[in-house]
Amino acid sequence: MNAVRAHRASPDASATERARSQKGNALVEFAFVLPLFLFLVFGMITFSLALYDKTILTMATRDGARAGAVFVGTNTAKEQKAQNTADAYIDNLITFGTPPGSSPFVPKITGGIITVTATYVYTGLPSPYDGYILPATITLTAETNMIVE
Repeated sequence: MNAVRAHRASPDASATERARSQKGNALVEFAFVLPLFLFLVFGMITFSLALYDKTILTMATRDGARAGAVFVGTNTAKEQKAQNTADAYIDNLITFGTPPGSSPFVPKITGGIITVTATYVYTGLPSPYDGYILPATITLTAETNMIVE
């Protein structure tokens, strides 16, 4: 019986016999490639959504600082205007964890300059690679400074 199997795997065997002897190769190759493919897919999703959230934070701090800088009123009113403008962006953030309980934006006026900072913890798509290869959470920060007019 061993001689028959050796004959089927030999180069002199017909194409159909060689195909039958390599029947499970595709499944084995798929089993080797699947974890790498899934890692790449989960990594692309995680980091592209984190980059999107970073862009939203940057736009929110920029718009909040601009609104506070041009608003006519006391420094407290300017900070509140910056806070309200930046908070309008919270609904645009994408997270797969719990949404932010409080505003991630902190406006502050010192020396004629308004600074709006944001710190946000992004929770990515749950994957089997969290904590081992891919980070389970990513801390995103943004800051914008503008001169108060």
